[in-house]
Amino acid sequence: QVWCIEPGESPRVLWTHTRSVSNKPSMILHGDSLFIIHDGGVATCLDRESGEQVWQERIGGNHSASPLRHGDRIYCFSEEGKTTVVAASREYRVLAENMLDDGFMASPAVLGQSLILRTRTHLYRISGD
Repeated sequence: QVWCIEPGESPRVLWTHTRSVSNKPSMILHGDSLFIIHDGGVATCLDRESGEQVWQERIGGNHSASPLRHGDRIYCFSEEGKTTVVAASREYRVLAENMLDDGFMASPAVLGQSLILRTRTHLYRISGD
């Protein structure tokens, strides 16, 4: 479950969301949106203030690694080795899909302008340099 709580002396629950919430991958708060990738491959965008679902789409695969946001893109890494890049916006758009030889269990790291990706068998550095 996701709970949005107003802090203070008497905290109160502003909203909750229980559908397709991740167990392993972390969520991403960006602007007025909260982005979630469920362990079973369902991507969701919620409105930050109301908790209302903006969009929800199946990108497929199983997900243990946390997604990564860079600029206006969110990178989602599946256990099957697929990276799905979606727009970090209130309109659902797949911007790219890529496959590597083995699946992702670990969250990515950023090193300068490079992504460091660890699959089950390899360590990759992906850079535009």
